[in-house]
Amino acid sequence: MRPEGVRARARAQVRAQELAASAPAPVRTSDVFETVLGNGLKVLIQEVRVAPVVSFMVWYKVGSRNESTGQTGISHLLEHMMFKGTPRYGKGEIARLLQRNGASFNAGTSLDYTNYYEVLAADRLELAMEIESDRMAHALIPEEEHRLEMTVVRSELERNEDNPHRALYQEMFAQAFQAHPYHWPTIGWRNDVEAIRTEQIRHHYKTHYMPNNAVAVVVGDLDRERTLAMVEEHFGRIAPGPLPPPVVTVEPPQLGERRFKIRKPGDTRYLMVAYRIPELVHPDNYALDVLGIILGNGKTSRLYQSLVEGKLATEAEAQNETARDPFLFVAQATAAPGIQLEDLEESLLGQADRLKSEPPSPLELGRAKKQIQASFIYSRDSIRSLAQQLGYYEAVGSYRYLDTYLERIAGVSPEDVSRVARAYLGEDTRTVGHYEPIPE
Repeated sequence: MRPEGVRARARAQVRAQELAASAPAPVRTSDVFETVLGNGLKVLIQEVRVAPVVSFMVWYKVGSRNESTGQTGISHLLEHMMFKGTPRYGKGEIARLLQRNGASFNAGTSLDYTNYYEVLAADRLELAMEIESDRMAHALIPEEEHRLEMTVVRSELERNEDNPHRALYQEMFAQAFQAHPYHWPTIGWRNDVEAIRTEQIRHHYKTHYMPNNAVAVVVGDLDRERTLAMVEEHFGRIAPGPLPPPVVTVEPPQLGERRFKIRKPGDTRYLMVAYRIPELVHPDNYALDVLGIILGNGKTSRLYQSLVEGKLATEAEAQNETARDPFLFVAQATAAPGIQLEDLEESLLGQADRLKSEPPSPLELGRAKKQIQASFIYSRDSIRSLAQQLGYYEAVGSYRYLDTYLERIAGVSPEDVSRVARAYLGEDTRTVGHYEPIPE
């Protein structure tokens, strides 16, 4: 998961704290009905009768992780092409039909998955199923539409290239991962994306878009038996295919610190430091999540108090970022005017090292746990966010991870935080990036 900006996260945190004080306890996943159709499609259904609304999502277990050199960005490009129609729904008809029925809808591609969703009135759930089942089996992917859509994709590529923070973030992953597919950005390398042929997109679609490589999630005001019958009717007839080739590349151990510098026109200096961490389901990630809050989330964090209040930075944050495969703990800061990146880096690294020998106080630890609890509740405050959470965790691990998450967070001790700081925030497994602007 990619980090949000500091200001956006601060606003979300205030809202999360309000919800934590007033919201009922989150629905446990024991309330989720789980089944697998005969063709391999996993189905998760959760009744939440708070409003006459439902969210329907289809999660495909394919993202930039499933790409190869020369075809980076193809999963994202395919996501765009999935809106170009089927024999049943012509170009633009899917969007028009959903809009006429008052639905909100979109799609997204990430490292480990691609998902499509609709949120609409409960009595129109079948429409979403009709559309998604048709797209799963009959997307057209016309060559002319591929050519036209490249205008949109090029615009996205240019926005990434022109944004200093995104450029730094993209280069960080390119340096931290040298063998694993997390090396390239989800949007792909520009030269690869420009060279992808329509036939390659169609092959990617046929290889990965199949029921036995997907999860359907339905949450909202629904009747479980009737909903399951609809899923069976619309998706059960789609034939499974051979499972896609597994990702077998394992990132080799990092044997020393890596460094890079970006020099581009601008007027602001940025610092980013990333440390190698284990995959989502590894038990050390509970303590690493707590460490991320203590080190770099909000005005009470160590980075804020040291860097921002110390006038070295205008923004500073840290976050434990997890994925299906081993990923990165990322700390970053924006240098205050006149501050050199070397001085900012020294202070940031000092705060990371301090956690190894100076465990958090009971006040720090308790505050961090409350922030995580509040954010967890905030992430489940709507029908769509409930479905999003179920689908995401099932796509990268298991939705049952949610059942014990807060319990495991509550069990994190001060010694656990220092232990994982010593285990993972080391010099030999870190990558340091500087964004040094040059005059235009």
